[in-house]
Amino acid sequence: MKIKSFKLFLEKNNYSNNTIVTYINILSLYKNDFKNIVKIKNKILNRYKNANTIHTHFNVICSYMKWASDKRIDILKQIKLPKIPVVYMNVFTKKYLLKKTKLKKGDSETCKYKKNLVKFLFETGIRANELFNIIEIKSKTLKILGKGNKVREIFHNYETTKSIKEFIYTTKTLRLWVKEILGEKFTPHSIRRSMATHLLLNGASPKMVMTQLGHEKVETTYRYLNLSLEDNWKIYNEYF
Repeated sequence: MKIKSFKLFLEKNNYSNNTIVTYINILSLYKNDFKNIVKIKNKILNRYKNANTIHTHFNVICSYMKWASDKRIDILKQIKLPKIPVVYMNVFTKKYLLKKTKLKKGDSETCKYKKNLVKFLFETGIRANELFNIIEIKSKTLKILGKGNKVREIFHNYETTKSIKEFIYTTKTLRLWVKEILGEKFTPHSIRRSMATHLLLNGASPKMVMTQLGHEKVETTYRYLNLSLEDNWKIYNEYF
């Protein structure tokens, strides 16, 4: 396996550090068995019980095989994966966001920066690592170098954007700030998912949301639509 070369490919294509670490760790588990497709299939399906873990390993192996032009990928894709159980992910409303990011008289400059940064993430829906790759800012749009080294132009709120300086911290620091401002159960990805849910529930074009988030397929965007248990109960109650 050419794991080091694949790692360079991931880095050049602007994958986040967390994603790269996950990919490399998983590939390392299959290094000794990689010449045997049967062993790969058995390890994916039988070594792990969690459906999410199985799907993650499967997707990582497929990504590597696609990069390596390994024709065995067609054989691997024939395996039947377990269904991932439907769970209610943590999302929040725009009202909750505005309450948590409202600037107060006693806020320090650092606190104001954290709140505005969290608000910026919600208003744009960008990935955490894309904070380091904002290449152009206009009054209505900004350009970002995203996943796969693809440049996309997205909308933003200029009043919020101009209040934050260049992001010079780490994604780990950002994660801590998000929990500090929004609550322990939320992460930078929760903000992205919440933004998508907010737009789709309020009638935004799925294609527009797809472009904003940098998805290649609208199906991926719809997976980000995450109603809470309470929201789904309200919808159910309208019919019964």
